Amino acid sequence: MIYFFAMAMVLLYYLVFIIYYQSLFPVKGLRIPQILLTLILVVASYVCLNTLDLLFLNFPAVMVIMIVGLRFSVGMKWRQAVYGGCTCTITAYCFRGIFAVISAFFYRGCDFLYNANAYYIVTLFALPASLLFLGVLRRAILPDDKLKQFLNNDSQLKLIIVYELAAVINLVVINAGRYLSPNVDWYMGIALGACTLTLFMLIYAIHQSIRSTELLEYQWRAKELEDQYDRQLQHYKSYQKYTQSFRAFRHDYKFMMSSLESLIRAYDNEKALQLLNEIYDDMQKKVKIHKKYSDNVTLDAILHDLSNICEEKEIRFSFHVFVPRNTGLTLLDAIRIFSNIANNAVEACEKLPVPERFIEIDSVSEQQWVTLEVINSYDGQTIVQNGKFITTKSDKYSHGFGLDIVREIAENMGGFVIYDANTETKTFLTRVHIPRLFIRPS
Repeated sequence: MIYFFAMAMVLLYYLVFIIYYQSLFPVKGLRIPQILLTLILVVASYVCLNTLDLLFLNFPAVMVIMIVGLRFSVGMKWRQAVYGGCTCTITAYCFRGIFAVISAFFYRGCDFLYNANAYYIVTLFALPASLLFLGVLRRAILPDDKLKQFLNNDSQLKLIIVYELAAVINLVVINAGRYLSPNVDWYMGIALGACTLTLFMLIYAIHQSIRSTELLEYQWRAKELEDQYDRQLQHYKSYQKYTQSFRAFRHDYKFMMSSLESLIRAYDNEKALQLLNEIYDDMQKKVKIHKKYSDNVTLDAILHDLSNICEEKEIRFSFHVFVPRNTGLTLLDAIRIFSNIANNAVEACEKLPVPERFIEIDSVSEQQWVTLEVINSYDGQTIVQNGKFITTKSDKYSHGFGLDIVREIAENMGGFVIYDANTETKTFLTRVHIPRLFIRPS
């Protein structure tokens, strides 16, 4: 009877983890067959290895089953699934080890560690305690949004996975030692220390990785804001030049108009027309023309800067952009979307010969959606992993955030992003769709 209760608790434990990771990485449909198959294989692993007296293999076997199960029942990549499978099995194993050793200390009998019924009783108490502990951590230092951000950072995720795999090997070796050590008290002390240290080192490592990911994101945003302020400053300086040049022209304008009036009164139309042409030429030379690209000063500053960059790098360009209305999208997020897409487009064009470089940016406002579409030329070289475009730069730790940031902002607003690389025409399309908010007429 205790055995069946223990198996039910094991199933419930791993089911909670699958549901939790599904909330972080949702997929279309519930994928119930994949979830059921994963849980059946977990139970089969316990039954078969118990029958064959190979319980020391239970830990790695269940871990592999959970990794594969998470990959196909949850919207996780393989690396994320490895993290998820390792984390849930390591936590269960450590808590079960801590409870078993503490119970053995109180029981004061070496047979407790080798008793099957005792193992099942420990499981009934250890796994709920593990879930409760992880629930507290989730609220305190590992909230869903920060954990998901960390899981999308491949460089930090690799470090944690390496630690987890090393911890698994260490725990399996220590567990096998209970059949070899002549001193039970010594073994129980080693096991308790190993399980406790492994668990808290794992939590500490994950917490530090989350902080590192946050710091990297903060540095990225700070640089983005600094670039934005630089563009605004350049924009204001161009306005200043325009104002100063217009004042200089206006100073002479009164005298030119007075001369023109005299010529008209004298019916000297030929000289009047000649003077008008000279006034026009003088205005073109003296008054700095400030082009207006959009309906917003900040966005106009970015477009003005992009225009200068395109002219400098000999990129053909055309812009037709506006700030989206009634979407719930903040101006900062709108600028972040545009800046990241524009920067990627410029970098892609730089890899091509001058005649092939072009960028076309257009925005469309429809009844239910606002769309930003950017088409640019590129060299036809792309790296795609799990349906996502990966940066071709060697320093992948500091680059490759642009497309992910655009996708994250759009999806948080209920929208979506389409990326399409056409290797035949060597054109890259980015289309961002943001839903409009329904506003009732007053």
